[in-house]
Amino acid sequence: MKILFDATAMALSGYHKGGAYRYGMEILHNLPAVMPADWEIGLYFNFLRGHHLAKMRETCRLAGAKSSTVSRFPPQLLRALRVPIEITAGKHDLFHGPFDLVPPSRRSARVVTIHDLAFLRAPEGLPAAWIRERTATVPASAQRAHRVITVSEFSRRDIVERLQVDPSRVQAIYHGISPGLQAPSDLEADLHRLAQRYAIRPNFVLYLGTLQPNKNIEGLCAAFQRMRARGFDGQLVLAGAKGWLYDEMWQRIVQRQHDVGVLQTGFVDEEDIPRLYGCCAAFALVSFLEGFGIPVIEAMACGAPVVAADACSLTEVTANAGLLVNPNDPEGIADALMQASSPGPERDDLIRRGFAHAAQFTWANSARDHVAAYQVALEVASS
Repeated sequence: MKILFDATAMALSGYHKGGAYRYGMEILHNLPAVMPADWEIGLYFNFLRGHHLAKMRETCRLAGAKSSTVSRFPPQLLRALRVPIEITAGKHDLFHGPFDLVPPSRRSARVVTIHDLAFLRAPEGLPAAWIRERTATVPASAQRAHRVITVSEFSRRDIVERLQVDPSRVQAIYHGISPGLQAPSDLEADLHRLAQRYAIRPNFVLYLGTLQPNKNIEGLCAAFQRMRARGFDGQLVLAGAKGWLYDEMWQRIVQRQHDVGVLQTGFVDEEDIPRLYGCCAAFALVSFLEGFGIPVIEAMACGAPVVAADACSLTEVTANAGLLVNPNDPEGIADALMQASSPGPERDDLIRRGFAHAAQFTWANSARDHVAAYQVALEVASS
């Protein structure tokens, strides 16, 4: 049984080291241990430009891929002509599009992972060209897939309602927590490293993720200024790459003087991510839209008290293990962050609940559920 996993997006710079990239890599790492012995996984890539080849080879190496296929035909042309995937990928039994898109096929089973419907639900924070492309491709992919995987019950309901997909075809599968994400064993040493490498001081509020409008960076910076006015003397650390519409967003923040005390690190080394989570006074993810919100459970696993938006999937993922806030209320965000970052029984209780909650999320469980979804798709395709 041959499974083709479309890793095209993992060879593109926009996905590299982001949440979608991590999802793809973790599923590829964990599938071999839980899938039937007679199954094999190959990677599929489709791009025109040669400068993606180096990252393609890196993806194959990091994923431990035993086989891969690359098509150099223009992807937009293949989609426009609705070319069956067998033409460019060869013979296989199941094709998984893990990043919102799955092509037509002649015989092979089709599975697509749709992470969220941001292009429909929150288009104001996204580039117009990207919205047009997603509007043209994602609903069609959802309709042609034998099985639709998504990452939360929130996104599952969205897909069923907005794309008019039969609920029985859509399966929510949670993300997991990567190895090495745990509370620091030497807090002082970790704080010293963060100070040396990123100029981070103790007692900081952390955001980790892409810097773009739908993450509500403006609301978080506004809340942080209210914390400073109440005497909070730490930093707000924004760790992550600049995303869509960053320049316009940051200009608005600076014009309001909401950048005071805010430190941007850019991408951080993978080995420093647990240090950031484990050393922060509180972690904040107050996005307007998330398909899942993996930093929430990662932060909990590392012992950070979490403040998250009472919105989208974050209500579901945070559950009762963090403080939930209205993302449109900077004053309320500031209240919760002051509570979460203040030493005492309440903060200790948040940390304890976070550890217990995060322990439920593993990539091995996620991979097992993916295998189950593949099996259903194979049965449907052959019937």
